[in-house]
Amino acid sequence: MYETENNVSFFKKYVLKYLLDPVLIYTVVIMMAIMYHYRDKLIVFYGVISVVAGFLLFRLFDYMNKHKLVGGIAYCFIGVLFYMAANICMEKGQNDYYLPFSVWFITPQVAVEYNKWYTMAVYLLFMIFMSSVIYYFTRIRYRIFMSFLVFIIPFAIYGKENETMPILFIIILSMMYILLMVYFRQLKDDENTVLVVRNETWRTVGVYTMIFAVIASLVPKPTVDTDRSLLESMISAERFTDRLVSMLSVFRDTSSGGQYRDVDNNTPLYYVKAEDGVHMKTATFTSYEYEGDVWRASDRERNEISSFDIYPEILAQPGELTEAIMKAAECDSSYAEKYGLTNFVGKEIYIPESKEISVYSVYPRPTQYAPVPEGLVSVEKTSYGGELEYMETGLVRSADRFSQHDEITFTYTPDLFFTDPTNSEIIDAISAADYEDLLRDGYDVLYDAYFNDSESDYEYIEYADILDEEYESYRNYADYLDYGDEDRIYELAMEITEGCETDYEKAKAIEMYFYANDFVYDLSYVKSRGENAISFLFKTKRGVCVEYATAMILLSRAAGIPARYCEGFLVDEPFTGSGEYQDVNYVITPQHAHAYPELYINGYGWLDFEPTIADSASKEKKRSLAQTLMTAGLILLAMLVFGIIILLLYPTISHKLFLSRSRRKNSNDTVKAIMRRITRLYGISGVFTSHEVAEKVMEISGADIFDTAKLFDEAVYGELTLGDEQKNKALTEYISAFYAFKETRKKRRINTAKV
Repeated sequence: MYETENNVSFFKKYVLKYLLDPVLIYTVVIMMAIMYHYRDKLIVFYGVISVVAGFLLFRLFDYMNKHKLVGGIAYCFIGVLFYMAANICMEKGQNDYYLPFSVWFITPQVAVEYNKWYTMAVYLLFMIFMSSVIYYFTRIRYRIFMSFLVFIIPFAIYGKENETMPILFIIILSMMYILLMVYFRQLKDDENTVLVVRNETWRTVGVYTMIFAVIASLVPKPTVDTDRSLLESMISAERFTDRLVSMLSVFRDTSSGGQYRDVDNNTPLYYVKAEDGVHMKTATFTSYEYEGDVWRASDRERNEISSFDIYPEILAQPGELTEAIMKAAECDSSYAEKYGLTNFVGKEIYIPESKEISVYSVYPRPTQYAPVPEGLVSVEKTSYGGELEYMETGLVRSADRFSQHDEITFTYTPDLFFTDPTNSEIIDAISAADYEDLLRDGYDVLYDAYFNDSESDYEYIEYADILDEEYESYRNYADYLDYGDEDRIYELAMEITEGCETDYEKAKAIEMYFYANDFVYDLSYVKSRGENAISFLFKTKRGVCVEYATAMILLSRAAGIPARYCEGFLVDEPFTGSGEYQDVNYVITPQHAHAYPELYINGYGWLDFEPTIADSASKEKKRSLAQTLMTAGLILLAMLVFGIIILLLYPTISHKLFLSRSRRKNSNDTVKAIMRRITRLYGISGVFTSHEVAEKVMEISGADIFDTAKLFDEAVYGELTLGDEQKNKALTEYISAFYAFKETRKKRRINTAKV
């Protein structure tokens, strides 16, 4: 009846049938859910290529279904192409990358650097697999168990590292799964049943699916506290634990801090016996690159100071530098006066009592660097049979590697030196002096005292050596002051430290800056490409320990304080286990991996700080998955109610609007519009003539529209100009046909209910 009918039929046949195929849409949604885990920022891209790839693959599957042999050969060929393409991507991804594909795949993506080639390989492998099995278990052979296994694959990918799939994907996947399973289970053609009006069934299935989603979302869910320790211990050899241990136990040139994000892994790495919690470091880095947001090691990270295999071995004495300076002040009053130390001569320096800490390695992977407590004094004993090396940056390294069950006991000095007022005043005076001159002059004073005083103690020369070594080291600390000459970093550092007179004051002011300026500790935050310390300080203010440590180091350097980046663990989780390690009181797992800054305080030495805002104090409260689902359920319920209301009121509203528009149109256009509307209302195909349409309307509802059909022919084929009288006649017949159709449908529903 209409010229456009053929175009509409073509659109429905090819576009709606294939591109709006629910099986294809389901496949695309599953692929988007999977790829969101690997690269959320490219989710639209993966959605688009999944539509194209899925469309082409489904046409191949259609062909295979009709031509078994040729189709099977074609499928094998396509499968090989996908595998070869994935393999090429893996090889490209391996170039200049530190992990093979298999390890990268099973490692949490928050803990590894993004690799576009590996990600594309994942996409190719999942695409051919998912499209094949979804098509087969819906269109070819319905198997509810296999369909369910396919459905849970995306959830398993997120679950392997205890990550929550976005709520939107959960809802859409669940609804699509139920919709397809109901449809293909109950509504398939077979030798006994032929489904004629298939489109009508979608309405019922769609409503059922919507109601299911609402109920499933609103029903209260129990809160489950999962214990993943057994799972982690079973698969730890091929999980993130290996990645973390390898990163924290062998020398690395770079660190991007990815291992500290969103890790929920409680595999024990070390057990610790100690009185208090403490920072323990396993790596240090010197140079920061803004462009890649990465830390790099320098030669000093490789520099070994001493090696030993006899214990105990004294390695450092926190506070002895202050003692050496004050010893020089006691020997020479002019030295004391020159550097403002006269008032402190004879006063006792408080050195906190050393404590013992024992570390037991329980992870089966061998490591090279031992976790070293801050304030290290000595290695008291160890079960390790080889030689140990003490590094310039305060690390302890095995000549070979530690192994599982190795034990090492340290002594360390707690971070209490600056709690003593006298200590703080001495350090303040030292900070006000020219530090290099103070060290050099102090060395000369002590050296002369040793050789010129007949009653001098050998202690003089020991202190002189301390000042001499410190002088040589400090002169080479230029790289510990490099902040990239970034103006914004410098200006912020000056603003934070304004009014601070000493390095320690400046350091504490910078440390507290993060607690008082709306910074947020957020394990789930993933930085965009190009974000760095400047982004963190001036834009996002959101990150984990690596961002806080990096920012404090750069600000400290801009303020003139040497600083370096440390990685290791924060020992603070009590251990209440039993058995072989029942006497230990702390446990270290991958969750305790931590980054923090060490600053060089003139007159004291290296001191650790903690700018990272505590998780419990600052992390935004996050709703549980169940709560979010309930909220989503309420939204779906509102949408469902609104949709039902619209469906109920739409015919009447549409009818009123049509009448209103028709009264403003000319007579010819109105008559044409009336015939089109009646055919749509009654579900009559446009291939019939106007007279045949009038006959069908009479047959269905008893309404008489023969005059309107005649007027339609005159307007369309006779090209006559109709008047207002003919227009009103057609409108009258349309109104009659509309209400007659409503009454007919009402009677049918009543009769159906009685039956």
